[in-house]
This record gives sequence, structure tokens and C-alpha cells, in this order.
Amino acid sequence: MKRKSIAILTLAVVFTVGFRVASAQFTVKLPELTIKSKRDKTGESTTQGKDTATTKTSQGQQKGSDNIYKSQRPNGTPVLLKNSIYVQAKTHNEYWKMPNQRNYSSWVPMIRFSHFYNNEKSLNYTVEYFNPDGTAWYSEKLEQGNLAGYRTVRFESPSPYGGVLDTKSTAGTGVYSFKITNQDTKEVLYYGKFKVGKFSTSSSPQEKNKVDFYVEHDWLMPFGMIGFHHSLDEVGGMPLEVSFWLKGPVDANELEGRIFYKGQEIASTANGGGGATDYDERASGFAAAFAPQNFWKRWQFQWRNFLFDNNGTFNRENFPNAFYADKNAGEYTVRIYRSGTQIREITFTIGADGRYTVPGYTSQIFMPYHRIVLPVKVIGTGEKWNATAWKTDAFYGNPLSGFPIQ
Repeated sequence: MKRKSIAILTLAVVFTVGFRVASAQFTVKLPELTIKSKRDKTGESTTQGKDTATTKTSQGQQKGSDNIYKSQRPNGTPVLLKNSIYVQAKTHNEYWKMPNQRNYSSWVPMIRFSHFYNNEKSLNYTVEYFNPDGTAWYSEKLEQGNLAGYRTVRFESPSPYGGVLDTKSTAGTGVYSFKITNQDTKEVLYYGKFKVGKFSTSSSPQEKNKVDFYVEHDWLMPFGMIGFHHSLDEVGGMPLEVSFWLKGPVDANELEGRIFYKGQEIASTANGGGGATDYDERASGFAAAFAPQNFWKRWQFQWRNFLFDNNGTFNRENFPNAFYADKNAGEYTVRIYRSGTQIREITFTIGADGRYTVPGYTSQIFMPYHRIVLPVKVIGTGEKWNATAWKTDAFYGNPLSGFPIQ
């Protein structure tokens, strides 16, 4: 009997220890980014979010409480990314109202934008376009794309060929407007306006009506962006991404980005220290060849030795010369040079908590991965642009209140 009791006790101890060991191998998945969307009086989407994600160490364990910047993931509530909205004029060298004339150009609008959204269901969005006098032009159902690598979902106009280009196009210019509506809820997602101009692409007097239409985007020039790449915001050693809009054709080899801290240069993209990459483009089909002044492109800069430690797990020994911004509070200045001449400047401040200061107006424009927009100082006279366009035209007629132009 005594031996049986000892055996039972031994099995109980083994079971208990085994259970604890097995339990320690379970990974607890904490809630992802929770976003609540509300609408302001203009029908525009505003967001409130809380980061509650985790970070994996090299051992596969979970570490989240120490990270300065937490992981962000979309959920089932679609959040409009205001900075992703793009309206372009699609030019066609035919005009249905002038069937007997060759090379008579006309255009239709095409729109695209993205949601921070897990794409769990289809959304029934339409866009209505309006003429400069406010009368209705036409409407179309937007196509919904797949979940992209950036964890965003794109909505865009369908192809205009064989459709609206042959029945709805116009040869007019001026200020047009649009309204995006969720047809299932009848909620207006966004209302905006855009200014259309044109320039000649003719090569002979017989082609006097051959032009290229474009949407004016000078309002982009004073808007910069800083933040992180979507795949790196859960770990340490994160490079900062800084973006600027430049006007006209530019070669990456012409550009250099330098970062200054307390008056001293601490990082440069020159000599393998990082680089510049072209991203978004706002241009018509023939702008680069015929009208480079109507060509806008966003350039993004990164530095190999300017990082955020983020209290994460990574091989710090691989970055012996790194400057960790979140460990050095204060003001930073980024200066962009083209062929040795400064053309842009942006400043941001790192607080004692290791995070860069978020301006109050940022609440009007949600962007994932801790990205924020900041005012850019446009330097030099090489680019001719309308320096006041941002006041009324920014984000297609939805400027940011309190945005401090440089």
C-alpha cells in the first residue's frame, strides 16, 4: 500500500512539472491594432488607435512591453488612408463628340486610394464626378483589390477603355469634383476637388487639338513624411524612412540626404551610407517629355547608420557605427541635396521617451507604421511651383488645419 502511494505521488509530480513545461511553450497572441473609425461633419474618416502588439525575439519568445514602437496590424474596420488618394486625368486622342476629327484629345478622371484593412469582405464603393459648374457628370463602381504587402487594400476606377472614354470623356479644363460613397450604408467616404490643365503634344498644325491633360499637384510640395517600413516595426534596429516630393525629372544619383543633430552631421546617404528611392508619381502620360513642370515624384531616403534601437532584439554588433535616434533626445534636421545644392529641409524632435513628437494636426490624417506628415522647406528656384496651393488644394480640397508651412 505504501509503495502504491509513493508511485501515485511520483506520477502527480511528473504530471505537474510536465504541464508547466508544456504550458511555457504556448505562444500567447495579444490583440492586434484596434482602430475605431468615426466620421467628422465633412464625412471624412478620422481614426483612433491603440498599439497592443507583440515582438518576437530570436528565441521565438514574445516580447512587446519594452518596444518603443509597437507593431500595427489592420482589422475588420476599414480606415481610409487620406494620403493615398490620387486623381489623374486619363488622356485619349479621340473625342466621341468629334467623331470625324483625328487627334482631338479628351480625358476622363481615374481615382485610386487605399484602406488600412484586413479585406475580410467586399465593400460596395462608387465614385461620382461633377463638372466645374457643379452638375453631375457620371459615376462608376470602384474595383477592390487584394490585401497588399503593406497590409492595405486598394480601390480604383475600372479601365476606361471600351467604356467611359468612348461615351463620357471631355475636352474641358477647370476645377472638377468627386464624391466617394459606400452604397451599402449610403455613407459619404470622401468629397474632394481637383484642378485639370493641359499642354500641347502636337507636332504639326494639323494636330492643334492634340494635348495631354493633367491634374495639378503643386500642393504636394510642402508635405514630407517620416516613419517606418511595415516589415520592421516589430523589431529593433529600424531605419527611419523620410520622404519628399520633387518636381520634374530627377535621377537618384543626383540626390544626397544628410541628417544633423546638435549642429553636427551624423549620417549621409553618400558613399554607401543609404540611398534614395523613387516611389509615388503624379504625372500625365506625356509630362516627362513635353511638360516636366507637370511631373511630381515622391523620393524616400534611408540611412544605414541612423536607426531606432526600439529596445528590440537584433544583432547590434552588425551596426558598430550606428547612431540610435531613440537614445538621443533632441531636434534633428534632414537636408536633401541635388548635385551638391540643398533643395529640401525637414525637422523633427525626439522626446525623452524615444519617440518623435507627433504634431496635433496629425490626428486629421491617419497613416500606419507610425508615419506622420511634416512641413517641408522648399529651397532654391529650380522648381517653379504654386507656393500657396496647399492652403486650399491639399488632399484634393481637404487641407490640414494647423499645418505650419515652412
